[in-house]
Parts: sequence; C-alpha cells; structure tokens
Amino acid sequence: MTLDIQSVRGAFPALTSGFLFGDNAGGSQCVAAVVDRIADYLLNTNVQLGADYSVSVVSTNRVASGAEAARELFNAESVDEIAYGSSSTMLVENLARAIEADIQPGEEIVITGEHEY
Repeated sequence: MTLDIQSVRGAFPALTSGFLFGDNAGGSQCVAAVVDRIADYLLNTNVQLGADYSVSVVSTNRVASGAEAARELFNAESVDEIAYGSSSTMLVENLARAIEADIQPGEEIVITGEHEY
C-alpha cells in the first residue's frame, strides 16, 4: 500500500495556512472529519447520556461507539480500559492523585521518557 501524502495532508485544514506546526502537549492539529463529527455531535445529539428518550439513546450509542473504536485501536480487552481526558498530562496527574495515598515508602513508580520534561 502506498501512502498518498497529499491526501493525508489535505485532511488537516491547518496545514494549508503556511505555518509549520510543531505539535506538543499544548495540542495538535485535528483532521477535518473529526471536527465535523464533533460538531455534529454537539449540535445534534449533545444530551444526557443513558436516558431512555430517543436522542439520548442515539447520543449514548455514539459515545459508546467511540470507546469501542478506541478499544479496538489500542487492542484493549475492554472499553473499561479506555479513559478520556483533556490531555495526557491531565490524565497522568489525575492517576497520580488517585493512587498517591496507596503508595508506600520504598515503592517505585516507573515512567518512560516520551513525555516532555
């Protein structure tokens, strides 16, 4: 399979601006189709999840299908292994705060260096 780089670049509207985007923890460029799906969700089905009225059922299913897609992408055993958050930094912070009371003196947490210092 040959990657059509022009097609890939075309999916990211910001790349037509002439600016170079060095993506980092502050954000990254988004594919237009993703923005379209988010806008459609927010404009048409952004209601209480889990209720039994029709638009809530649609909304709940849309959110669930996103979790299922992420589960498949990351080869997770369950959607319960999928967490959403505003950024990886915030997710790690939330995890650290959640487990800090259980860390005992002498125990270690091993991290990798992929995140900025």
